[in-house]
Amino acid sequence: MMVCEIQMDSIEYIEKKPLVSVIIPVYNVSRYLPQCLDSVISQTYQNLEIVIVDDGSTDGSGSICAHYAERDDRILLIRSENRGLASARNLGLGNICGDYISFIDSDDWVELHMINKLLDAALQTGADIVTAKKCFEYVGVTLHDEGGDEYPHIYSGEDLMLVLAEAKFGNTVWNKLYKAKCFKETRFPDGLNYEDVSTTLKVMKEAAENGGSLVSLPDVLFHYRVRKSSILNTYSFKNNIDSWTAHYSKYIALSGYREKILSECIEPIRRMWMSFPGYSEEEKEKARKTIREMQAFSRKNLWKVLGGRFTRFEKMTCLLSQSRSLFAMRLVSWGSRLRQDYRLEKYIFYD
Repeated sequence: MMVCEIQMDSIEYIEKKPLVSVIIPVYNVSRYLPQCLDSVISQTYQNLEIVIVDDGSTDGSGSICAHYAERDDRILLIRSENRGLASARNLGLGNICGDYISFIDSDDWVELHMINKLLDAALQTGADIVTAKKCFEYVGVTLHDEGGDEYPHIYSGEDLMLVLAEAKFGNTVWNKLYKAKCFKETRFPDGLNYEDVSTTLKVMKEAAENGGSLVSLPDVLFHYRVRKSSILNTYSFKNNIDSWTAHYSKYIALSGYREKILSECIEPIRRMWMSFPGYSEEEKEKARKTIREMQAFSRKNLWKVLGGRFTRFEKMTCLLSQSRSLFAMRLVSWGSRLRQDYRLEKYIFYD
C-alpha cells in the first residue's frame, strides 16, 4: 500500500480532457430526481456524456428526464420497460463512448467537484479505479462514513485484494470512477438484486490480478439517501435470497480471504431467519436449498465467529442459525427488531 501525493484541480491544464460517461438508472424517483440530475449537469468538470436510463417509470420521472434532456445536449435518454437496476445499468453501458465511467443512483446526489476530483486522481496515478468517501443522508441528519482513508492511498496486488475482501470501500459501484476498460466485458447480473457485490468483485479482482490499482481519496463526494423502500431496507423473499447469493459467491471466490468476509455472509442469514416465519408456504419451499447452504456455512465457521472479533449479535445469529426451529428464528427476529427499532427511532428514513 502506498500513500500518493495528488495535486487536485489540475485537469484544466491537460490539453485533451477525457470524456467521462455518467450512467444514471431511473425508476419512480420523481421526488428526488431533480437534485440528482442538477448535481450531475452542474459538475465543475463538464466533458461528460450523461446516459439516463428510464427503467419504465410510472410516477412522472420520465417527464423529468425528458425535460433535462431537452436543456442539456450532453444527455442521452434511453427508455426501457421495467427490468430492474442491473438491466438498466447494462443498457447504459451498451451506449457509452467515454474513457471513464461513473455510476450514480437517481435518488442520490454528488458534490459538484466529484468528477473533477476523481478524474484528476485517475490521470495522475494511472489507477483503474478511484473511490472516495460517502455520507448517509437521513431526513435532517447526515452521517459520515467511518470507512475509507484519511489520506490518499494507492492499492494494488495483495493490498487491493485485501480491501476488496474487507469491503473497505463498499461493495457499491456508485462511489467510484472506473477506466472504461474495466467494463469492456463485465456486466451486471440481470434479474438479481445486490448486483453491485458481484460486479465490484469482478472488476476489482481483475485489477488486482492484472497489475491494476485503486486510489482512495479522503474527500466526501457522494450522498447516499437512506430510504425505507430501498433494497437494503426491504426484507422481501427475493432480496434475502439475492443478498445471500451475492455475498456467499464473494466468500467462495476469495478463498484466501474468507475470514474477512464472514460478517458479510452472516447478515443475509440474519435477514433470512428474521423473515422466514412470515414467508408463504411456496416461498418456504423455495428457500430450502438456500437455508441448507446457510446452515452449512454456520456450522463450518461457528467457532471462528464465536472466538473471533465479531459482535454479540453476529455470534448469536451464527449460533442460532444451526437450528430452523421456530424458537431460534423468533430469537433472531426479536434481536433484529430491537436493532432496527433503535435505528428507526434515532433517524428518520426518506420514503
